[in-house]
Amino acid sequence: MSEEDIKSKIISFRVSDHDYGAVEEASRKHGFTSVSLFARSATLSCNTSELVHSPLDVEINRLWRRIEVLTAALETLTARVSIVLDPVTWADLLVKSKLASPR
Repeated sequence: MSEEDIKSKIISFRVSDHDYGAVEEASRKHGFTSVSLFARSATLSCNTSELVHSPLDVEINRLWRRIEVLTAALETLTARVSIVLDPVTWADLLVKSKLASPR
């Protein structure tokens, strides 16, 4: 065995149970006998100069999705508050409630 073939370095990272299950299934689907062999093959076959998503890209996407959720919540809150603060709408509601209530 040449010095180049000796595997002396370790790369380790954590995944969720769900992600591990998906990787395990993919490794079997592609005929690998272990998740480790699959991960090694996937990592070494990746052209590292052309990574699809950098950690910064992932974080920016996560923050963008959060901003979209917060924007939608703010729009809902604004609509609800405007009903309460709009004097015409508030007055209309009072008149309607007085007309609807039995005397």
